[in-house]
Amino acid sequence: AAFDLLGIPYTGSGYLGSAIAMDKDLTKRLVAPYVTTAKWRALKYTADEIDAIADETELPCVVKPNANGSSIGVTIAHTRGEVAAALTECLRFGAQVVIEQYIHGRELQVGILDGKALPAIEIIPKTGFYDYANKYQAGAAEEVCPAPIPAEWEEKLRSATETVFRVLELSVYSRADFIVTEDGTPYFLEINTLPGFTNISMFPKLFMASGYTYPQLLDRLIELALEPR
Repeated sequence: AAFDLLGIPYTGSGYLGSAIAMDKDLTKRLVAPYVTTAKWRALKYTADEIDAIADETELPCVVKPNANGSSIGVTIAHTRGEVAAALTECLRFGAQVVIEQYIHGRELQVGILDGKALPAIEIIPKTGFYDYANKYQAGAAEEVCPAPIPAEWEEKLRSATETVFRVLELSVYSRADFIVTEDGTPYFLEINTLPGFTNISMFPKLFMASGYTYPQLLDRLIELALEPR
């Protein structure tokens, strides 16, 4: 928003799309009519309410801060005690949390550039789930791109990614995260409007799996950023 006010061009989505996508609850409310997403509820709470919330929560579940990134503060909870501990942890990041139905399946991510989805990549953590440590420690997770999935799964994932991109009115590029169940149903988790570009980040790998080079990706991002300006 500051760049817009100052007339400074930048890559990626505008401030509104990025703000919406950072809010997990708002994103789900907007896209749930169009793509499959796990059941969820968002709530604000105090420490005194944690035990009551844990008692009424269906297990297993995923507890996550509503507006964090990089899986910081995310917990897969299988017991009431784990739910309570997760809720206590989430208070460090604000009083709003999303409690989501746990979906067992394969973790896949899909990049999108200029409205067109790229090949899916499968993430296989060596231990646990794809949390902060597994995301940023080299070698902590196996990444397979293109993902070894049936063509119909790939088509569903790409369609869902492009739908979310349109519904949230995003632009230039993004990366969507999914859990795909055994029957091939893609459950949308969230979309990152400014995905990372480190040497272990997913988006460059997704693009290069399409046969392009890293410099070509940067050139294209700059071209797309300058077009509307």
